[in-house]
Amino acid sequence: MPPRRRTPGKGEIWHVNGDPVSGREFKGAHYYLVISHSELVKALGTAVCLPITSAGMKSRNENVAVYLDGCSTDTGKVTGVVMCYQLRSMDLSARGATYAAKVDPAIMDEIMGLVVDLIDPQ
Repeated sequence: MPPRRRTPGKGEIWHVNGDPVSGREFKGAHYYLVISHSELVKALGTAVCLPITSAGMKSRNENVAVYLDGCSTDTGKVTGVVMCYQLRSMDLSARGATYAAKVDPAIMDEIMGLVVDLIDPQ
């Protein structure tokens, strides 16, 4: 019996190749932060994700990104900038994504607050 694949869930970081893309979308393999709940991912087969990059200076200056340092995840191995304005829905299983880490709940709250503000500014 083949091993059962883990269902991605909110606050988890997965490494995946997001190609094909076009324009200013992220190209190649990156870490992506899942912002949808695992129940929804399981039901629909896709996860809403945000890319993480080591660059992203302009997005930091525009206040549309959150920085992850070594203390931001349970493993401390994923660092960079979460691009909160680059929402993307992906089938992580079909793309062969691998689990990398879980984000600290306080950082996840900050990220979700920024995503909501970007979608519906008050």
